Amino acid sequence: MEEQDTWDDCFKVSNVEDCFAERLNSDFLCSSYGLQEEDMELERQLKLINKPPLKTIETEYGDVIDCIDIHKQLAFDHPLLKNHKIQMRPSFPLKGMTNEASSTANQIRVGIKSKGCPTGSVPIRRTRKEDLIRSKTFASIHPLAPNASGSHFATLKALSPTNGVDSVLYGAKAYINAYNPRVAADQTSSAQMWIENGPFDQINSIQAGWIVSPHLYGDYRTRIFTVWTADGYQKTGCWNILCPGFVQVDKEVFLGEPLTNTSIYNGDQFDMMAYVYKDQVTGNWWFVFTEENIHVGYWPRSIFTDLAKGASQVTWGGRTTGPPEASSAQMGSGYFPDGNYYHACYFRKIQFVNESYLLQGPDEGVTRDIVDKPDCYNLKYYGDQEGNMGHTFLFGGPGGNCGT
Repeated sequence: MEEQDTWDDCFKVSNVEDCFAERLNSDFLCSSYGLQEEDMELERQLKLINKPPLKTIETEYGDVIDCIDIHKQLAFDHPLLKNHKIQMRPSFPLKGMTNEASSTANQIRVGIKSKGCPTGSVPIRRTRKEDLIRSKTFASIHPLAPNASGSHFATLKALSPTNGVDSVLYGAKAYINAYNPRVAADQTSSAQMWIENGPFDQINSIQAGWIVSPHLYGDYRTRIFTVWTADGYQKTGCWNILCPGFVQVDKEVFLGEPLTNTSIYNGDQFDMMAYVYKDQVTGNWWFVFTEENIHVGYWPRSIFTDLAKGASQVTWGGRTTGPPEASSAQMGSGYFPDGNYYHACYFRKIQFVNESYLLQGPDEGVTRDIVDKPDCYNLKYYGDQEGNMGHTFLFGGPGGNCGT
């Protein structure tokens, strides 16, 4: 029988049933072939992302952690890092960077039990096929770009003190109150820092903090996360280590790790210290976590353009993302700021690293708060409260019908 061009053509021939059977078989074969090709591509990507482990650890949360030879981790698949020499520790300890005691909240403890991975290897959360499928869908639903449709903010931004071409910032630090906000399966809610430089459409950016993201992780836990880009989220960058770039050096703490505890409204409070700063000698950007100053790893200077010189602005605060037509997720504790640090989510001891590589609180003259949907979220900056609080603000809200 001569092949027909459309399904309707089957009604023009004498043997309609044979025509439909042929069509169904042809479409099934094409569909199966397409699925096989897609499956093969996923397997190829997984093989590139998941390097052969020296040891495998399954956590109590169900994550599979592979201990990868530190010299064979995914970062070194980046074309600019082929001959990169690993920096195991910062060139100099930053002034004012010490282990600090806190009486404000309970500190979150992190790291793989049993002292983590063997010496010479680093912990990498294994990416499964379903993770990869979700991450691809996630990328289309929740683009990394901060102005993405369905994305909402309550943030405090600090510009370079002189706002001049030669004035730069070399990092940002904060103690971030940890909560587990309620989100839908296609939403995220985060509390984080942004360290950025460059024109808007080619911005260099590092993000770090905590996030609840079912689409990214496959659960509703609050987890450590990072994001980076060197071209405005166009062709470079990714979440955590889903692409080459971030160099892991610590053998216990891993990106994507769930937080052991989160705060309860008007109850026990937990916070985490997050710190991103530029190394004074190498120019690499370190990610430091918890009061124990664990240097988890770094983004090499060579993968950036504008951030290779330093940052022009740093930002602290909350963000939610989701489909623009749907109700927005909770941010922070899910409650508006009311002056009570046991109610709304807080940032305390917010600081940036100035041109002299000293930590300092934000200058109110070059600081501005940005809240795009005040009916859903808000932010209240209280300035320097001294002591364990330092420069602090409360933020968050219940979300809801915020619009686009």
